[in-house]
Amino acid sequence: MKNIYRIFKITLMVLITISTVSCESYLDEVPQNKLNPSTVTDYRELLSYGYVNDLRIMPYIEALGDDIGFSEDDKVYGYNSGSGRPDASDIYMGAYLFDISIEERMGPDLAFSNLYKSIYYANLVITNVDKAKSVTVGDDMQDYKDNLKGEAYALRAFSYFYLVNLYGQHYDPATASSDFGVPITLSTSAEDKSYPRSSVEDVYNLIKTDLEKAVSLMEANPIDKNTKVLFNAESAAALQSRVALYMQDWDKTIEVASKVLTNNPSIFDISMLSDTYNELNDAEFTTFRTGTDYLGLENSNVLFGNGANENIPILSIWPTATTFSVSKELADSYEEGDIRRYYFINTHVRTLFNRPTAKLALTKNGENTPLATSAYYGSFQGYSRVLRTEEVLLNRAEAYAKKGELELAIDDLNSLRIKKFDPNFYTDLDVNDFTQESLIEYIYGERRKELCFEGHRFFDLKRTTRPEMIRTGYLGEQGHLLKDDPRYVLQIPESELQVNPSIVAAPR
Repeated sequence: MKNIYRIFKITLMVLITISTVSCESYLDEVPQNKLNPSTVTDYRELLSYGYVNDLRIMPYIEALGDDIGFSEDDKVYGYNSGSGRPDASDIYMGAYLFDISIEERMGPDLAFSNLYKSIYYANLVITNVDKAKSVTVGDDMQDYKDNLKGEAYALRAFSYFYLVNLYGQHYDPATASSDFGVPITLSTSAEDKSYPRSSVEDVYNLIKTDLEKAVSLMEANPIDKNTKVLFNAESAAALQSRVALYMQDWDKTIEVASKVLTNNPSIFDISMLSDTYNELNDAEFTTFRTGTDYLGLENSNVLFGNGANENIPILSIWPTATTFSVSKELADSYEEGDIRRYYFINTHVRTLFNRPTAKLALTKNGENTPLATSAYYGSFQGYSRVLRTEEVLLNRAEAYAKKGELELAIDDLNSLRIKKFDPNFYTDLDVNDFTQESLIEYIYGERRKELCFEGHRFFDLKRTTRPEMIRTGYLGEQGHLLKDDPRYVLQIPESELQVNPSIVAAPR
């Protein structure tokens, strides 16, 4: 294996200097005449800059699902004050209550522009890297160029996946050709043109094709990148299994997932932590338990990490930071002996201004758990979007169940669960205890428990049942999402709609 960093040192300060973008519409304007890459190193740097790793671009994503709870009684009041202290639950209440004007209630949308920024840099590499000059005498570096192009295809697919699942309709094979997705742009030049929405089918077909090219190019030209924040063939294939699942291509999901799991069968084993990770209802902040980050890139089961932790500050432990907490429904869904319940969720008790406050606090990131008073907001506390073997295993289990191959689905579930349970409580699932329908529901529940607070839950609800949800905010304010509600599709930012009216707003 060649070490890419012996040749390609990423110089981010240079990138920031040459790549500053100021524009009204990200689709209309790109940083023309500011990028003059010529060597393979230049393109390596530009593509690295296209990854969004230092921003929380979807801080509202968990508020849209059903894994967080809210109680106005938990609001922390200032010393000798009758009014609540401002906190993150104020900021994200619009998302929690499914307000149709979420953007107005929680600040500017960061996902749309940043994901299209990633696409721009990916397009730049895909279009031009073959013409790049070599930096190695006597070697045209075509293997590096091909690997870099494959990585760019993966990043573009990753970005379009999030865009279509945020701002487009879910994938339904029967209607995807007419359902609205998001605009597709493959250009690297500023063009005076409208950018209408492409169909969901067209967006997913692009994602699918990009991932096929990504895996093929990177497998044929392996480069050891010494980091999991850049795509390689394995992580691109893991994303491929997710996309196939969303497209309801069960055979492809099984094929790709099996390949990933053959190459890396690692499952994060917490089964022997039962004596450490037990519930302490009187736990004070000073004795709060920490452990290994469940999503840490050092874990062999984690294939890729991207994006600053979206759970800051919305699910901070510190009670003055947020009134939101982990939902009791989620906490209670874990079976007896399931160590994830106490690895992921702790009861945190704190007395402030002579008022005791207890909450179900998220601890999935271990030492990186979001303490999050304002002093912590800017610090790194874990990744938000990861690809890991447990998800790939659950993707395959769901595909098996959808095909009626229940025993194979059960085998995958047992392979996962045995690593997560106290051995004194663990028993294998028995296929005779399930129908196809009940097993699919069980897998949905297992996804909810295993993948909680990694940005999956809202997308899983959207692609499966799109259930009704009813919530109460401050002073009895009601939020009501109907079954199959059009608000399962988020609105493209108003600033973009004004500049590009051909995109057309999502119906409400």
